[in-house]
Parts: sequence; C-alpha cells; structure tokens
Amino acid sequence: MTAPIGVASIWGFAMVGVDAVPVRVEAHARNGLPGVTIVGLPGAAVREAGERIRSGAASTGLALPARRITINLSPGDVHKEGPGFDLPVALATLAACGHIPVECVRDVGAVGEVSLGGVVRPTRGVVSAAESAGRIGVRLVITAVEGLPAAAEVSTAPVAGVRSLAEAVLAVKDSRYRDRVIERGIRWLNRRRAVPAAGAAEDVDLADVVGQETAKRALEIVAAGGHHLLMFGSPGAGKTMLARRLPGILPPLTREEAVDVTRAWSAAGLQGVQTGLAKERPFRAPHHTASRAALIGGGVALRPGEISLAHRGVLFLDELPEFSRDALEALRQPLEEGRVVISRRMGTAVFPAVCTLVAAMNPCPCGYLGHTEKVCRCSGAALERYKSRVSGPLLDRIDALIEIPPLTLTALERTVEGETSALVRDRVSGAREFRLHRENHQVDQVRAPLEERNGLTEEARRLLRDALVRDSLSGRAYVRTVRLARTIADLDGAPSVRMDHVAEALALRLDQRRVGLF
Repeated sequence: MTAPIGVASIWGFAMVGVDAVPVRVEAHARNGLPGVTIVGLPGAAVREAGERIRSGAASTGLALPARRITINLSPGDVHKEGPGFDLPVALATLAACGHIPVECVRDVGAVGEVSLGGVVRPTRGVVSAAESAGRIGVRLVITAVEGLPAAAEVSTAPVAGVRSLAEAVLAVKDSRYRDRVIERGIRWLNRRRAVPAAGAAEDVDLADVVGQETAKRALEIVAAGGHHLLMFGSPGAGKTMLARRLPGILPPLTREEAVDVTRAWSAAGLQGVQTGLAKERPFRAPHHTASRAALIGGGVALRPGEISLAHRGVLFLDELPEFSRDALEALRQPLEEGRVVISRRMGTAVFPAVCTLVAAMNPCPCGYLGHTEKVCRCSGAALERYKSRVSGPLLDRIDALIEIPPLTLTALERTVEGETSALVRDRVSGAREFRLHRENHQVDQVRAPLEERNGLTEEARRLLRDALVRDSLSGRAYVRTVRLARTIADLDGAPSVRMDHVAEALALRLDQRRVGLF
C-alpha cells in the first residue's frame, strides 16, 4: 500500500540587516530514497539542518520515517543563513510526516536551533523575528526559552518559550499546554518588570573626574545635541575616563530606543540570555586593531558592526590614529547619515548607526608633544605620518575638537566635589525637551535658511561669518558649528542663539591647524 503524501508549512524568518523577512517553510514528504533536501537559496548552516533535525527528532521520540523529504524556503530570492531555521524546518517536517496535524503549524512562526539531542537553543535575530511575526498575523511564535523575554516584549502575537523540540510539538498540538507555557512566560516577565534593573551607568560617575571642567562642559553639550567629539591630549590626562562617563549623562532609553538597541544586538547574536529589552545606552570601545567590517558591519552573513552596536549610545575610538585608514574612512557616511548600507552580491543590508562618536588621540606617537614637563622624542617624519592617518574629511564630520591638558598637582589636591552624572543628566534631558518643544513650533520654518531656522541673532551671525572667513571653515563645518551653538542655547533654555553661544561653539572646535591635524 502506498503511503499518503504529506505537505505542511510554517513561518520562519530570514535576517536581512537587522530586519527579519518572513519565509514560508514548506515540507513535502513522499516515497523515495530517504533523505532531506532543502531548496530556496539556503546557506551552509540551513542546508545542514536536515541532519540536525533528523537526530533531534529521533532523540525526542519522534523519529522521521524512511521517506524522501523536500523543504522549500519561499521566497526563493532571499538568502537564508544561520541555524535559526532548524525549529521551523523540524516542525514542518514532523507535520508532513504525520506527527503533528498540518493545520496546527500553518499559522505558527518559529525560530531556534535544534541540537542533536532535541534541545532548542536561541539564535540571533529572535527580536526582529518576533516583531515580523506580529506584523504578518501569526497566532503563535515559538522560540527558545532564553529568547522569550525580548521576543515577548516586542511581539503582538503570543510567544511560547520552549526548551526542547518535544515541548515545541506539544505547544502546537495541545492548546492547554500552549496556554500554560504562554502564561508561564507572562508571569516570569511580570516578575522581571517588578524588579528595578541595576544601571551599568551607575558604576561610574562624572564626579569621579578631577578637574577638566572644560572637557566636562563639552561632554554635556555633546550629550544634549548628539554631537561627535574628538579629545586631544597626552596620556593619563583623563580622555578615556571622560568618555566612559558619557552614557551616564545621556537621557534614559525610551521604549522605542530600547527596542532599536535590542534589535541590533540580537541581529549580531550578542543579546544576553534572558535579559529582555536593553536597559542602558550601549558603550562600545573596539580595539584599534578592529577591521573595516568589524567597525561598520559586513562579513558573509552581513552582521552589524561596532557603530551599529553603539546605536542610540556611544562609540568610543581610543588611539584614533592607530586604527587603519580604511576602517576610519568607512565611518564617514554612517556618521553623516546615521545608518550603514552594505551591498553584496546576495543583496543589500541596512544597519542603524545613530550614535555619538567620541574619539581620543595623543598629540604625537610618544604622546608628549607640547607637554609642560615631559619631552617629545618623535621625529618630524614620524609626527607627520601619525597625524596623516586621520583625514580631513573625517575630522570635518566631528563637531567638537577639544584639548585635554595634563593634570596638575593643584587639581589633584582639590577637595571640592564635582557635579554628579545625575545632575548633568537632568540638564541634558531638559535641553532635549526644550529642543523638541521648539522644533514642534517651527514646522513652518523647515525650508528657512539655516541661520534663521536656528534663531541666530544678528550679532551671532556676524561672529560666525567672521570665523568662516578667518578659519576657512568648510560648508559642513559651518553647519555643524551652527548646530553646536543651537545646542548650547537649548541648554540655556534660550529661544535665540546669541553671540556668546556661537563663541562657545567656536571654542569647542579647536584650531586644527594649530595642533597640526591639517
């Protein structure tokens, strides 16, 4: 007697950048030479899913019959990468082979890796997959229990966190078991929400920094306006210490921003186990040996780079000239547009990159050029090579360039405590709220000239234009100076940008010719 042909389908998800594209996973079981064939532009990890699910199903007690099984991943023009297709392929295959009624998986979405022992493991992109599942109207999302917190926060569909393939099968077959699993996840999430999260930013405080009042003021302005900053000074002056305290004076993440951050980290496979949505703004400090792909993203699977992992937070590049010229030049467009666009033969991926860049560099290779107490021993040629590694176009995209002087004995002996991060954060949040209120009342000035749109007084305009002629500012530098002055005015709660605001903005753009960067 000929066995009936079984066809079943379920929803899986392919990562394209930080977004998840719904993929219809169709399984067809028929008589023939036993084996599993996967078609539809699968990557190497997806092609290997056949062997993993066969062993995983056998370990679960749901051995696959001796049939020819074909898996189709539709649409066929989207490249599918990673082991996240193991779970949907396994459930569709089990349904096609009669272990699960086919109607039970038809409107289900799944993402997860299946081990040879039938254990379901979390994979990258579960947050984007859960969002996408809610948009296409699936009735249930199944993922590894470790991915439940973040997935349940963003999905409009119920999410079941399972530990094994056997639990996943029960979740789609038995409605009472499914309800218990979903309810268990909801109770767990509610307990987590009731416990305040410990803030990583509380570990460091701006009050810990001795002296450097000018640099602290620059950090406050940078935080209020989302500007980019380059700190220039000798080793030990406090550049890294200052940079690490910038996230602590940024406003708390909104829910939308938390989802953005979590989505980027999940797409990179770095989202921690059972952490839910991000609670703190990210701070990324890659080593200067990082490659171009590590900084902006790329690779075979097109994963986000450090600038995208710093989305809504801070990207700190210490020892800026030590990074490769190719890697630094690749940052120019993302810093300007707030996103990274990577095109490959298999398609184009877009990664978010709205972050604050903070860079630090020494004045010379030895670090003591211009130091009041130590002598620089660098040759003229070595100095030129060192500074030429940072190009003019990259510097032009940095809003503020300040010098961090060496600490003096007087500063170290000072007993007066500085302002805390919490106090500065309140002013930064106030400035951002003031800007939002101001922009909401300036909708009719969207196409007005830059100076008029930002409310520069006549005296401020004259000072800015004098600087344009005297310092030969580029058009981009001119625009960034205006925006810097506008942020300073927002911190003051001033509707107009006055001459003193422009003067402070110009002071924050250290004469790059004086320090030899051009």
